[in-house]
Amino acid sequence: MKLSPIQMIILLVVLAGFVIGTYFATVDQLPNLSGKVIGNTTSTPNATNQTIATFYIADESNNTSNTLILVKNSTKIYKETKDNNEVETNITAINNGCKIDVYTVGDSSDTIPPQITAEKIVVKKEKK
Repeated sequence: MKLSPIQMIILLVVLAGFVIGTYFATVDQLPNLSGKVIGNTTSTPNATNQTIATFYIADESNNTSNTLILVKNSTKIYKETKDNNEVETNITAINNGCKIDVYTVGDSSDTIPPQITAEKIVVKKEKK
């Protein structure tokens, strides 16, 4: 199959668009919520309740209400290191007063306070 110069240019533009689209689709996702933990609870998961903990955060983007974050068995929890890397940790790394970034699944519920399920939580390093 022989391509004319115009067909070659069109093919290169389409391929460039594909590469650029793939790059931007896989770039780091921004957190859905960021805030300081102002309260927490832990629970024992069972067959009907897969929630292992809940956290209230003072959401920086929602000044009218705190947000309830539901932590499930499938939620990944990471802690930010001095080098801005993320290392996996457990639920004990989240304490009152610490700042967290929350990556969520779906939309928040229409309740008071709003509730949302966390897919990934990053405990931010403390500023000195």
